[in-house]
Amino acid sequence: MALQVRGVSIRDRRRGLQPSRRGALVLAALVAGATVTGRGIGRPEAEGGLELTSGSEIDDAIGPLWEGGGERALADVVDVEFDQLMVFPEATPAERVNEAAGTTPLNGKYYQSSTRLFLFRAGGAGVLAAMVSSDVFAHEVQNATFGPEVRIVAPGGKRLITLEG
Repeated sequence: MALQVRGVSIRDRRRGLQPSRRGALVLAALVAGATVTGRGIGRPEAEGGLELTSGSEIDDAIGPLWEGGGERALADVVDVEFDQLMVFPEATPAERVNEAAGTTPLNGKYYQSSTRLFLFRAGGAGVLAAMVSSDVFAHEVQNATFGPEVRIVAPGGKRLITLEG
């Protein structure tokens, strides 16, 4: 018995070349995924590699501090145990980030997001790679490394935030 393979088409017999809604959504998702991966924003490795995340829980903690001031331990914000935080700015060589992560969260040549990349590590390997809004951080935060006691420190009044610890 010969195996028969049928081609997949977005052609609808009733509507000609107009794609179905499902086909259009699948195509849009594939294009978006290829665009993000091709720009060096990230892709998970086959063996449980580290994926970039939005860092929304960190951004949510930063908002009130940026406006009202105060400080908060990052260990209380993220859901991972870590012993080191490395902060990378846009245009950091991907090789440097991947080496620090111990896996390949970035492809391409550079980290090409305008966000700061917060790489949380435990035992020398990345456990969380969070993309965090960079507009509120002081310049000295980038390319810095912090210990597990790192805190978000904000003067309030929508002035620049720093990390300490």
